[in-house]
Amino acid sequence: MSAVKNNNMLAQKYRLSKQSDFKLIFQQGKKIFGPFFIIRYLPNNLENSRFTVIVSNKISKKATVRNKIKRQLREIIRLNLSKFKYNNDIIITVLSAAVKEDYLNLEKNYLELLKKYKLV
Repeated sequence: MSAVKNNNMLAQKYRLSKQSDFKLIFQQGKKIFGPFFIIRYLPNNLENSRFTVIVSNKISKKATVRNKIKRQLREIIRLNLSKFKYNNDIIITVLSAAVKEDYLNLEKNYLELLKKYKLV
């Protein structure tokens, strides 16, 4: 088998996965509230920003619904990576209102929030 790179995935260096990083962001990070997301961020000393998307069981009991939202947000992040001015660790917590929204509204709202707080 050969390792085929999937261009639609967020590269590993852009993913936030360590429990210690999560803890630090929840304790020391700043919060941004929007209609579909809560964005927590904390500057990092890396050459790029890192992200994670949290979709709780409270949003939907169906894993397919939760995974669809995660995939959509990761794609929005991947397509807009070049716009980030500063390097931050970012946790995006999805709110229940996001379930009923389409991709374009999610993208528009996400980017507006980031611009408002000068993250992009």
